[in-house]
Amino acid sequence: RCKLEVGMIVYSLISRGTTVLCEHTSNTGNFQQVTRTILDKFDEKCDGKHSYTYDNHLFHIMIQNNLIYLAMTTNDFERRIAFAFLEKIRADFESEFASSVATAVAYEMNKRFNKVLSEQMEYFSDSAKTDKVNALKGDIEDVKQVMAVNIERILDRGEKIELLVDRTADLQEQATRFKRSGAELKNRMWWGQFRLQILTVGSASAVLFIVIMASTKCFGGC
Repeated sequence: RCKLEVGMIVYSLISRGTTVLCEHTSNTGNFQQVTRTILDKFDEKCDGKHSYTYDNHLFHIMIQNNLIYLAMTTNDFERRIAFAFLEKIRADFESEFASSVATAVAYEMNKRFNKVLSEQMEYFSDSAKTDKVNALKGDIEDVKQVMAVNIERILDRGEKIELLVDRTADLQEQATRFKRSGAELKNRMWWGQFRLQILTVGSASAVLFIVIMASTKCFGGC
């Protein structure tokens, strides 16, 4: 299994309650399933900020204006930067969808906002660029009051499952399947061409044999 980059945002989403409006990740795993369990524990009508440890990752949650903004990060990622990211996507999302978010169906904004999530995740995961974010201490000072607690505080017994995150395993498996299917296709094409050649040679030989036999009979009878 591939080790994830140090200090990065792995996954992010925006939801109205448990209705996910948009999400983005460049990784594979079961964290989307885990996230749905977490979302069920929050009331979108109660604004606030929360951080939870889950195995080797952190889930940062910001609730505002009946929407839940979530970022899943590696455990060494600065919480202050994570909430700066959430604040940024909140501002961008509300600016674009404020009038339609109340009645939106699941994933309705994914096509239009997925790229924004991707770009902002990459930006805030870049240590060189986050130096500028560090200067915004006054804007996110209240994050210091948000203590990271274990996710088991809010999950019922038996709800916690192992969090699996893998950047390359599924992609590698897909590449292997593609390579295998490509080789099989190549073999089928080769055998097809070979059979066609055999058929062509056989047909030509049969025609030639008939012509020779006909000529021989004709010659003998003349």
